[in-house]
Amino acid sequence: MDFLKSFFDVTKLPTKIFLVVSIVTGVFIFSGSEILKKLHLDKFQTYEGFVGLAFLFSTVLVIVNLIIWIFNKLHFEYKLYKLKAEHKQILTELDPKEKAVLREFIICSQSSIDMPYDNPVIAGLLGKNILSINKQFGNSLIMHGTKVPVSVSRYFLKILKFEYVDLMENPTEEEKHLISENRPEWVNNSWRY
Repeated sequence: MDFLKSFFDVTKLPTKIFLVVSIVTGVFIFSGSEILKKLHLDKFQTYEGFVGLAFLFSTVLVIVNLIIWIFNKLHFEYKLYKLKAEHKQILTELDPKEKAVLREFIICSQSSIDMPYDNPVIAGLLGKNILSINKQFGNSLIMHGTKVPVSVSRYFLKILKFEYVDLMENPTEEEKHLISENRPEWVNNSWRY
């Protein structure tokens, strides 16, 4: 039982060590006797069986680790692609009030805005992880009244586009008026957009 435990402890060593062992033993096995004499390794030819076993073992571990790494990398990329698609889908399904809240970050040109945490629209966006409450001191936060500093989650911020929140890059005066009429009731009518 201890042999199996020690065997699996050996497999936890870094792959780089096994790669070096594989290369060194491969050179020893596959090079000619002249090269071994130049490297002063011809004395070790009596241990060819052990060297061959070390080569096989280390090469197999390197190949297995490579396959596992490739699988994990592909799995991570697939999950990331799926997550980005879900985030885009969430942004396309926002209702007008949720879009109005997200528009405020663009209109005010701020990354963080004080918002009422008891507002159902804000609570819904917090629940969807589109918005996040800023925590100033570790896991604690400072609130004043019913407002709390909130910002757009960094994942959503990367994919947030004007069209997701019904906003044009260069709005006309009529479009600005329409947007100002549809701003959330808790905002001061400041316009920096």
